Amino acid sequence: MDEWYRIDNTGKIFHAVSDTTNSSVFRVAMILKEQVDPECLQSALDIVAVRFPTLTVRVRKGLFWDFMEHNDEQLLVKQEVDYPCAPIDRKENNAYLIRVLYYEQRISVEIFHSLTDGGGAMEFLKTLVYQYLRLKEHDVTADDKVLRPEDSPKREETEDSFERYATSHSVRRPEKRGEKAYQIEGKTLDPPGIHVVHGVVDASALNRHAKSLGTSLTGLLTSVLIDVVHEEKIGQGSPEGNVVIALPISLRRAFPSETLRNFFSVANIGVPMDGYMQFDDIIGTVTEQLVEKTDKARLQQGINRFVSLQSSLFIRATPVFLKYPIMRFGFNQIGERAKTMTLSNLGNLALPESMKPHVERMEIILYPTRKSPINCGVGTLNDQLTVTFARSIEESTIIRSFFRRLRQMTGLEVMVYSNRWGEER
Repeated sequence: MDEWYRIDNTGKIFHAVSDTTNSSVFRVAMILKEQVDPECLQSALDIVAVRFPTLTVRVRKGLFWDFMEHNDEQLLVKQEVDYPCAPIDRKENNAYLIRVLYYEQRISVEIFHSLTDGGGAMEFLKTLVYQYLRLKEHDVTADDKVLRPEDSPKREETEDSFERYATSHSVRRPEKRGEKAYQIEGKTLDPPGIHVVHGVVDASALNRHAKSLGTSLTGLLTSVLIDVVHEEKIGQGSPEGNVVIALPISLRRAFPSETLRNFFSVANIGVPMDGYMQFDDIIGTVTEQLVEKTDKARLQQGINRFVSLQSSLFIRATPVFLKYPIMRFGFNQIGERAKTMTLSNLGNLALPESMKPHVERMEIILYPTRKSPINCGVGTLNDQLTVTFARSIEESTIIRSFFRRLRQMTGLEVMVYSNRWGEER
């Protein structure tokens, strides 16, 4: 196994754009049915860290690209005392870009996005919780749904699957710059940080409701978000404009890959609002775009365009101190301006039956950014779907409207709780 790794094609972007208003740190977490034992969790992490070599690395500076190398220091578990998805202080974290936190019954893994995406992070968390339960002498088995800690990493797990699946490196026509989307503004939380609010709902019942409307779970949640954001716009006296939800799409579903590194695309689902758009029309437009923008041929074009850009002689020959400002400019002018909010749905987590009785549910937290101060993460486990909003601003009307609309529309109970960051206590 090599001792160093290139940062994958997507990871390079997060490395370039992260700053104090964009930590590029996301969280995957499981809520257990028992209090977490910190010593046992540390023992489990010591074993599991070796199994995931591309996640347990440090970053080194290079002339044309930074790179990752093996980290011999111990990765320590910590009790959660701060807000989630805070920037990772490498000096306080033994140079790791990943941290493992515990709080009461929750085990959280927070990862800098350069290392992996939600799929890779969830594989790490599953193996960590599996090993933790084993050390607690629970009778659990991997059942081919968890990467076993005692197995050696496969070469396929460490590959850059963008390079593997690119069919052309010479795409000449760049992607068109999208129209500017409506962007949420507000007053920064005092003290600065991230407020999270979770809503837990019956996943099967919500899925049945989505199908009755002719769409998917993601289609329904996206449509409700667009509608409540538009409602907010009308309240501000601005009924017209594009409301765009950015949906990360795992490419593993269309292009078989075992990689534990970044391998996803983003589909911007937008609806031009005019003050008269009905909810049925929003669902129809969203569902149509979801089908169109997740078509395999279209995803292939995206892979080719992405790899060709990074493979160009100009990009490769530009020193990193010039390359990163250019990438930040492109990220803000093309990526951030074209979306209102990001909604990341990691789907229904496949967990061994023997583990399910020990786990209550999962949580996904997506870091907000300056131009996207509210973002949304969704995950399902044990038939409980958890929608989590993370915001860096005081304004919370959109979030309260979302959960109220979900209750009114479906008649389902939604259990809501938060970390209360920025609230008076």
